[in-house]
Amino acid sequence: DPNKAYTPDELKARGEKVYAANCVACHQATGKGVPPAFPALDGSKIVTGPKNEQLALVLNGKPNTAMAAFGKQLNDVELAAVVTFTRNAWGNKTGDVIQPSEVKALRK
Repeated sequence: DPNKAYTPDELKARGEKVYAANCVACHQATGKGVPPAFPALDGSKIVTGPKNEQLALVLNGKPNTAMAAFGKQLNDVELAAVVTFTRNAWGNKTGDVIQPSEVKALRK
């Protein structure tokens, strides 16, 4: 339900599954990536910086890089979950929780 307010634990658990299905091939299970083609998410300034910047990157991708846009293949709940997961996994401890409504507001 994209209108539901999810708990941090619900989002992190679902986000870990979304990450395993969509992100792990490039960014690795450890979040360490395979630089320079696939940057680390663990300790990343993008992942630990303003959450809307990371959301926009995951939604729209990054031109001229391997970072694909996931806005068409993942729904708002999945996007909120995977960004919540990466912002709180490994050494990243932002405490941020992203709700599906925030993803919906950023869609163009």
